[in-house]
Amino acid sequence: MTQKDAARPLVPIRPLREADLRAVADLAQQLGYAASPAELTDRFGPLAHSPAHAVLVAESAEGGVAGWIHVGTSLALIHGPEAEIHSLVVDERLRGRGIGAALVAAAEAWARSRDLRRVRVRCQVKREDAHRFYTREGFTHQKTQHVFGKSLSREEETRPVSAG
Repeated sequence: MTQKDAARPLVPIRPLREADLRAVADLAQQLGYAASPAELTDRFGPLAHSPAHAVLVAESAEGGVAGWIHVGTSLALIHGPEAEIHSLVVDERLRGRGIGAALVAAAEAWARSRDLRRVRVRCQVKREDAHRFYTREGFTHQKTQHVFGKSLSREEETRPVSAG
């Protein structure tokens, strides 16, 4: 255990349960991601049964969800297998207490257990607090890019684009 790890508060981390999805949806809203608990239930099913993904929650002192992280295996022809943090949210009222660091450490442990040698995260340019957080956690800025998307269904054409 490193000195940094010893200084972190103990935060209970466990796999996401379906009963957590309302709290997860509420926390996602704090970052501008609009998804209903029903939509998350549909998305969570395949993730919960996939060995290539983990969705973990940090429990608050009261037993609720203080934050959550989704990490998955990224496979690509141009690089070896690596872990990617797809999302990380800590309740805005509880930030700065080591919850995000504990979730990242849990994601890194998950990646190591699968012999993944690298973890990557993409973060919106405007999220400067998150940039400082990831830097403190040992991540280095590697590139700035534009992300393009194209809807393949009429339903999504009328949906507002998320702030994330």
